[in-house]
Amino acid sequence: MPVRLCIAGSKASHLAHTLDVSNHGVKLGGCRGEMKVGDKIDIQYHHKHAQFRVAWITASAGSSEKQIGAECLEPGKLVWGAEFLEQTDEYEEKE
Repeated sequence: MPVRLCIAGSKASHLAHTLDVSNHGVKLGGCRGEMKVGDKIDIQYHHKHAQFRVAWITASAGSSEKQIGAECLEPGKLVWGAEFLEQTDEYEEKE
């Protein structure tokens, strides 16, 4: 899904797209702009937005685009239009 993100302290906005979303975070692709782990970002999808914190960043060699993982700081906001069911991790130890 296409999203717009703003890095805290900057008036510039950047376009990106979701690769994976959950109630607790998001993985974005096509990110541009200067950001670092720990930065707060505002992600807007349609007319909804929420604050996130950058958890990790990867970049391909020779590309200015990055993938980022971000933790949602406002999980009560339904940015994506729906709440996702919690799923058990198939690799989690069973009791």
